[in-house]
Amino acid sequence: MGWESAAALNALISVCYVLIAGLITQGLVRSGQTLKNPLAVATAAIFTTCAMHHGHHAAHLVWSSGPAGSTEQLDAVRAVFGEWHTVLIDVLGAVVAVVYLGLRRHYRALVHTPGMFDDAVRRAAEQQLRDLAFTDALTGVPNRAAYQAFADELSGREVDVCVLFLDLDGFKAVNDALGHEAGDRVLRDVGQRLTSTLREGERVFRLGGDELVVVGVGHGPAAGQELVRRATRAAALPVALREGSMTVGASVGLACGRAAVGVDALLREADQAMYAIKKARAVLDLPAPRTARPRPVAG
Repeated sequence: MGWESAAALNALISVCYVLIAGLITQGLVRSGQTLKNPLAVATAAIFTTCAMHHGHHAAHLVWSSGPAGSTEQLDAVRAVFGEWHTVLIDVLGAVVAVVYLGLRRHYRALVHTPGMFDDAVRRAAEQQLRDLAFTDALTGVPNRAAYQAFADELSGREVDVCVLFLDLDGFKAVNDALGHEAGDRVLRDVGQRLTSTLREGERVFRLGGDELVVVGVGHGPAAGQELVRRATRAAALPVALREGSMTVGASVGLACGRAAVGVDALLREADQAMYAIKKARAVLDLPAPRTARPRPVAG
């Protein structure tokens, strides 16, 4: 192969490497993965280095880099860079680049082509839909579907579980007296406060209405009672409303056991315990704990 062909081949390979590195870099920037995908960054750097290497070869074949640019030195460079084994190495490098492009969908390195970019957008949209499907829109805590998925995951495991069933006291009166906007504010505040009290292995869910569930994984009866106290205190904190400040309470039923028996069975037991508490209050004509009418906000 003549030096002219070797120079042209090296220049072509250099351009190909530049394009590949540019595609990877563009994909990283467009998808915001520059700091999250080190493999793609390293791949782009390798291809950039290869481009510089082959560009250097092409330049040496065209003109000499010696002090005087002697004809003898240029001929020597052309003789070395134009040899078949050097050209073969360059061709193998080009083949590697082509194979990389052909297999890029199997790499975690992101090459920004329309198809792969669409796949990234689709995956992000699917994740967003999953998040929406398992999140309660009002309170921001996981919803009934999330609870069911969590319960199904726990069922059959040999681990202690405590389930709390919370029902807000006097919530219907809040809606009737102050409207659904005030009721929604109460639910949001209680949901956020319950979330803030959670510790390792604890999850809160809103089943619907003013019914919330807290699941403590790895909790025995003593830890369950402590969780009840924390949840009750969180629900009893004052809620700031446009009409003033008010306090609600919660009736809490507790059931503890092994997840292997079924988390749903524990939920039903906790639900029955909660209704037993409400029924006992009704029979004894006891007021709901820490329930009060709105008080004007000072100032």
